[in-house]
Amino acid sequence: MKIWMIAREYNGIAEAGGVKNAVCSLSEELANSQNEITLFIPEYGCTNFSKIIDYKNLQSQSLIHCNDQDYSVSFAEGMCKNVHIVFVKADVYKEKQNVYTYNQKDLEKFPDGVVGTGYKDSLLLDVLFQKAVCVYAKEYGKVPEVIHCHDACVAAFPAIAKVLFPEVFEKVKMIVSIHNAGPAYHHEFSDIIQAEKYTGLPYDVLASSLNGQRVEPYILATNFAKLSTVSYDYAQELLDVNNHNTDGLSEIFYSRKIPIEGITNGIDINSYTPEDKNISLLPFEFSPSEKSLSGKYECRKFFIEKFARQGNSEITLCENVIKQSGYLEPDEDNKNIYFSFHGRLVRQKGIPVIIDLIDKLFAEHQNVRLIINGQGEHYLQEELSKKAEQYPGKLVFLCGYERSLARLCTACGDFALFPSEFEPCGLEDFIAQIYGTIPIAHSTGGLKKIVNGKSGFTYSPNTSDRLLLVLNEVIKNKECSPDYYLDLIKSAADYVKENYSWHIVANQRYVPFYQS
Repeated sequence: MKIWMIAREYNGIAEAGGVKNAVCSLSEELANSQNEITLFIPEYGCTNFSKIIDYKNLQSQSLIHCNDQDYSVSFAEGMCKNVHIVFVKADVYKEKQNVYTYNQKDLEKFPDGVVGTGYKDSLLLDVLFQKAVCVYAKEYGKVPEVIHCHDACVAAFPAIAKVLFPEVFEKVKMIVSIHNAGPAYHHEFSDIIQAEKYTGLPYDVLASSLNGQRVEPYILATNFAKLSTVSYDYAQELLDVNNHNTDGLSEIFYSRKIPIEGITNGIDINSYTPEDKNISLLPFEFSPSEKSLSGKYECRKFFIEKFARQGNSEITLCENVIKQSGYLEPDEDNKNIYFSFHGRLVRQKGIPVIIDLIDKLFAEHQNVRLIINGQGEHYLQEELSKKAEQYPGKLVFLCGYERSLARLCTACGDFALFPSEFEPCGLEDFIAQIYGTIPIAHSTGGLKKIVNGKSGFTYSPNTSDRLLLVLNEVIKNKECSPDYYLDLIKSAADYVKENYSWHIVANQRYVPFYQS
């Protein structure tokens, strides 16, 4: 099949959230299976070209009208492994040093920007990109059988393509994947007037896509495309009229009886293999599938000595600055029990639950240690820093992100915590299982793919008291026997490999969906 992927991010080229991994792995796996895959992505100031071969600028240049202005847009192309990449080039992308939000480098050009907040012209970045893909199709006379749009930032594409370019896209199947329908991820227009100015779509089309006064790209897509999302259980939650984590979208999906296909994301297992430290980026090798974990505990010792030792306040890795609060005391005999968390420090990920848990956990258990790594909302970072200082030797908080360190934090744990309020799919629970770290997760959305007692543990409701009951049980069992969970560790690692490789997900789930 000929398939176009439309996305604002892609692993190894322009990275932001979890969407980059899903789009990249799905594209590569489909291409490996003899499908012709083209990815469209803007060319940012931060674009990484190290994996692109045969890069060349294309001749055509177009003026595209958006928000009462004309913008000059051109195209370039290259190959990334076996995926054809088309870059959309315009000054509004090239001047950005990140994908969606201001970073420190952006402040040189945008001094009024705030690090971590969305670009003020984010709607322009979304719509200009989508219109540019339509122009490319028209100018080069190329269209595929299927166009797969990823997340709300490109969810208006099917409407723009089908309404404004009907002769080009008449026979093309359209799919929009909802990677996250949380309130901060809608990329909505404030009202119909604003949506008209940006998209050029007629009033009646936009009026059918209202959520209150706002025009929602996901609702707009329902008239022109099939919807999918990134796990079976999240699809069910999106159609639940009582779901209050979508800022009104679920009520509309439910009332209109809009079908949503739930296809659980896979994981590129060969990018994490702990048996090969050149792949895993971990300092020592080990094999959960073989119940051989000595290297895992060497990783923990290395972590404590280098990244969690007393006296550290700041760590620099690959130009990434990580701020350390608290520390872990040495554990030569490996007698303590370690719980880890890596992820965005936002309410959605259940950070308030972890903060509320800390005092209760340390009050009951002297042999428990916590490793927390991530960055996000400032007040949550501050609270975690205070907790780390409150419990010297027991809790280390590493504020910031660097890929190898993030993996090491996960691999160091006996258990990994996932108290998310809601979770479309979840990738970190897969990574934990591959690294022999047993996930303990709130039973919601994509985290329901954890099989309780076989590949981890799930709990509900999502309170610190309920989570503490689960932790008390696993701590007791591990104290009785250090090897108590060896069979579960093997089972969890094997379960991911056997059921969630991208080869299986792409060929057994996505290809039939495209064909339907």
